Parts: sequence; structure tokens; C-alpha cells
Amino acid sequence: MPQFPYSATSAASNPPKARPSVALQVTPVYSSSSDPLSESTAQIISAYRNRYASYLAASFNISLEATQLETDFQLAPRRASQFSEADAYRS
Repeated sequence: MPQFPYSATSAASNPPKARPSVALQVTPVYSSSSDPLSESTAQIISAYRNRYASYLAASFNISLEATQLETDFQLAPRRASQFSEADAYRS
């Protein structure tokens, strides 16, 4: 029988000793609204922007400030339009 680099015992008989935990870094966001839902959404958006900027900085070996500017540009709200994308391709 070949040698396996892992344990042949079942996972149920060998439970993990410590439960993994998730740590979220939340940056303070200043919202003009006092609505808790909009504050929560603003915090989620801010955290996503920071993680995306950190990912770009690590992936392309550029400064965090440059990636934050790029993130702001890429994730900026789009202009409203009278036409849907499908309508634009039909004409």
C-alpha cells in the first residue's frame, strides 16, 4: 500500500483543537446619514475598497497610494443613462 502524506484516519475521529476565527478590519467611515444600515453598507464598501487596493499593490508591486487612486477610479459610480446596455448594442 502506498504511503500517503496525510493521516488515513477519518476527520470525525480527529477533531481540530482550535476553531478558526475570522478577523475583519473595519475602517471608520463618516456617513452623513444616521441610518445604521447605510453606515454598515458604507463600512462594507470602504473595507472592500481597502482590500482591493491592497490586492492591487501586492499583485503589481506598486504603492498603496497609487492603488487607492486606481481603486477610486475603477469603483466610481457610473453615469446614469436613459438606455440599457442591451439597447445600446441594438442600434
